[in-house]
Amino acid sequence: MQQLTRRKFWLVAAVTLAMGITVPVLAQNPTQQNPPARTYHPGYWQPVARINPKEPVTVVLNNQTKSSLKYNFLDGRADSDLAVGATQQLKNVSLPVNIAIYDPSAEAATREVDGLRYETAIANNVLTVTVMPAQSTGYHVLNIARNGGIYKY
Repeated sequence: MQQLTRRKFWLVAAVTLAMGITVPVLAQNPTQQNPPARTYHPGYWQPVARINPKEPVTVVLNNQTKSSLKYNFLDGRADSDLAVGATQQLKNVSLPVNIAIYDPSAEAATREVDGLRYETAIANNVLTVTVMPAQSTGYHVLNIARNGGIYKY
């Protein structure tokens, strides 16, 4: 009889301990205990847009400045011209890619900054980059990462 009482005691103790641990955890609101992670932090490391890297990528450069510009792929290819008001379509762009766009004029060389800004728009995996004058520090490079993220530096 005493052995049966001891078994009951340990059984009741084990159940009580288990209930004491699990019931309060289940009763708490999980969002209060673990708030959702905040993964977005504004800055240059966040993509401004995305394209689908599994489909062919086209980049359209549109010069809306008052200067003739040059652009190049930062992989050793030669510079290309982008005249005032001109649009250049670059088809089947391989990812990842970095495209530098700059003002080659002597006036731009004497300034501290290029003074360019890039406005981006995407439709049907075509990235349109409209290059406009900037009032302050501008962009120098457009980067399309292997995963389709688009960055402006």
